[in-house]
Amino acid sequence: MHELSYATSVLNAILDAVKQQEELGRKVIKVNDINLEIGDLTLLSVDQLQFVFEVISEDTVCKGAELKAEIVKPKIFCMDCEFEGNLDTKDELEVACPKCESRNVKLKGGKEFNIVNATIEFDDEE
Repeated sequence: MHELSYATSVLNAILDAVKQQEELGRKVIKVNDINLEIGDLTLLSVDQLQFVFEVISEDTVCKGAELKAEIVKPKIFCMDCEFEGNLDTKDELEVACPKCESRNVKLKGGKEFNIVNATIEFDDEE
């Protein structure tokens, strides 16, 4: 389950951002949600990622935060017919141009894993 390493990376990055805000004098109450871009070729399960994140964030300001994921489809460029477009990822081991069926292709994207942003609740009463 590689979701654990990804969830741990997200948690650490968000906790670092929270620490930076607190060093600036802002009191963080909680993190409400975290928006991610996840490439389709990472083969991550968003449900498993959320479950693992819930477990490891239990005693932090991220407790209860929802992970929201936008799945990024890979693009393909065919070196033979110059087709450029979306790759159908039914079988990641069989990558071929949908136009000419050539296997002389380059993949572009689909392996991303990015934190886009997070919604953080601050105590503004100070």
